[in-house]
Amino acid sequence: MRSYLRGVPEFQQIFVINLPSRTDHRDSMSLAAALTPGGLRLDYVGRVTNVSQKALPPGGDDSRHKPGMIGAWRAHVNVLRTIVEQDITSALVLEGDVDWDVRIKSQILSSVPSSSPYGDIRYWDTLWLGHCGTEFPKTDTGIHSGRVVILNDETVPEPQHFGKEWGSDALMREYPEHTRVVHRARMNVCSLAYGISQQGARRLLYELGIKKLNGAMDIMMRQACDGNAGRARHNCLTVQPQLFQHHRPVGSKASFSEFEDHGEGINDYAYTRNVRWSTRLNFGRLPRGETQYFDQWQDVTVFKSGLSSPAKDIIHRSISISRGAPALVRSASTTAEDDPDEFDGYNLTCMA
Repeated sequence: MRSYLRGVPEFQQIFVINLPSRTDHRDSMSLAAALTPGGLRLDYVGRVTNVSQKALPPGGDDSRHKPGMIGAWRAHVNVLRTIVEQDITSALVLEGDVDWDVRIKSQILSSVPSSSPYGDIRYWDTLWLGHCGTEFPKTDTGIHSGRVVILNDETVPEPQHFGKEWGSDALMREYPEHTRVVHRARMNVCSLAYGISQQGARRLLYELGIKKLNGAMDIMMRQACDGNAGRARHNCLTVQPQLFQHHRPVGSKASFSEFEDHGEGINDYAYTRNVRWSTRLNFGRLPRGETQYFDQWQDVTVFKSGLSSPAKDIIHRSISISRGAPALVRSASTTAEDDPDEFDGYNLTCMA
């Protein structure tokens, strides 16, 4: 897959869905992509503002489907169709207001290492990398519970800084601080960023674009990943904490979204939940070539890797994240040697 690099490891192309009127989102997104070390190349897709009722799948005439929701759905489906039409091997799809750590490239390689089963494109449809919350699969859901556990990841905030919007806080309760976990997606909310394979795009284009329309884009993706609401289960992976999140700038909260009500108050300081070296919050430093990055979620205690920098300093380690050799631990319940699902019984542990 690395022969298809286009700015982010593992992805041939990066699509950004952005409402044309939100020039502020595009300005910030383009600058963030340019300033990310190594650079990212983006292809913009306009968020749709007018969709014919005749073009909607079954269920699309439900009065609860608001125009903004329909437009967002259609924009995502347009991207899926493009991936299918152009036979793109894998792509990353982003919404126009997301933010990421300046170390995003090494984060993705660390979260989905090629040495793990999860790093093999044959075994996944969707990598749900940006969301507003998720859960570890429960044993009674039929969704496999194998996990990739990345310990001592200094890009993960300490628990007191963890911003949970939806889903479970099991990550904080079950694992030591500075742990990131990759697992099968369950009950994900918000389609902020996701990797999609060619086979995944084909499956989602059918489920979301043709079969039926029974909710917002992220809800229908969740149904496909969870295999409920009459949808076939797709092979979806996700990560906690997420690698992409909404950025909330200074100013009116009403500007956070064109379609959701965030109130009329004023946001006094900019932030991005769970992202330490926010690319957007380092706009003032990155153009000058500075490498002392602003860390919005600084550690209270010295990081456990043994580095001696004061906890309250703005700490620069390195753009690349060094990992030890991953160890695969196979559960006793896994028996199928030649089936793609053989990897569902693995737990992969990486040490920073």
